[in-house]
Amino acid sequence: MVETLHPRNPCPKCGFDSSRFGRVGTCEDAIHELYSITLTLPRPPFVHQLAVDAYSAQHLGGQMSPVTKLFPLMGLFMVCEQGANGLDVQQAHMNKSKEADREDWPTIELLPVRFDLNVGHVLEAIEDNLESAIRDWVESTMYALRAHEHEIRQFCSRV
Repeated sequence: MVETLHPRNPCPKCGFDSSRFGRVGTCEDAIHELYSITLTLPRPPFVHQLAVDAYSAQHLGGQMSPVTKLFPLMGLFMVCEQGANGLDVQQAHMNKSKEADREDWPTIELLPVRFDLNVGHVLEAIEDNLESAIRDWVESTMYALRAHEHEIRQFCSRV
């Protein structure tokens, strides 16, 4: 029996289904394809950072460090609630990473959620308006994680 390297089952985290999007591979393959495009786009607005945070936020869980859990959520919050762009988020991540009081950072126990948009939806929209598709993905992901808004807001209040 030959094991396939690219399963056709939907990702249990983000829901990416390669067969739905006419692709072979995993959501990880898809995000690398998207990154190869977003890294070539101008700074600002630096939509690459938004793609990183949306994808990361959809794949949180387990024994991840507070930084790994909080930074993507911080990026989504800043875009959706404060009108930040990717460059603003990147700068905030760098500033926040220098804080000495990390033990005071909130611990977020993520609830299971279903995401309406994932990296596959963004790749479908490349020809139309990639930046708009990434922003829709960010907003949709933040909405799905709204149960954690209080902790995220508290964490971001010191940015």
